[in-house]
Amino acid sequence: MYDLNNLDVCRNLIRSIYDKHDKRRIETGSQIPASVLIPFFEKDGQTFILFAKRTQTVRHHKGQISFPGGALDGIDKDLLHAALRETEEEIGIKKDNVDVIAELDDMVTPTNFHVTPFVGIIPYPYEFNLNPHETAELIEIPLSHLLNNQYHRLGYRRFLNRTYEIHYYDYKEHTVWGVTGLILFELLEKLRTAL
Repeated sequence: MYDLNNLDVCRNLIRSIYDKHDKRRIETGSQIPASVLIPFFEKDGQTFILFAKRTQTVRHHKGQISFPGGALDGIDKDLLHAALRETEEEIGIKKDNVDVIAELDDMVTPTNFHVTPFVGIIPYPYEFNLNPHETAELIEIPLSHLLNNQYHRLGYRRFLNRTYEIHYYDYKEHTVWGVTGLILFELLEKLRTAL
């Protein structure tokens, strides 16, 4: 049995899972290439994941809880660079402070983004610097809470004449859903399978 409250155990398990994993690659068609960082950290002897609540002034996904990240820019050499650049721009974590441990499966969102998620370990406590135009607040959720099925529910939403299966994760007054919920679901299922 793995103690996932121990961040080093968690880091090694995620590395091991994704080193052996045959990554799902989706060809980018007309979608906008984008990437996100899933920041893990340890606080008070527990493993946490960091989320960012988007402001009401951003162009896409207003007010939603997401992982830091964004679209590939002309200055980015690759998707990892984009995820780290956007993370620094949105919440102030410098790329040299992120230990990137895994690249997850590609996702395509109903809003026409082709998303590649990366898992990274960050130091904590950290002097975050939120971009007030993009990030309203940071939300720290214990991994043990997210792994508890009591806080996960499945639903369906219609968007542009299609019905999508949606994974919702409730934490206090917050709800994680959308592509963030799907990324989280797939990562948590792989962790569960390995336990």
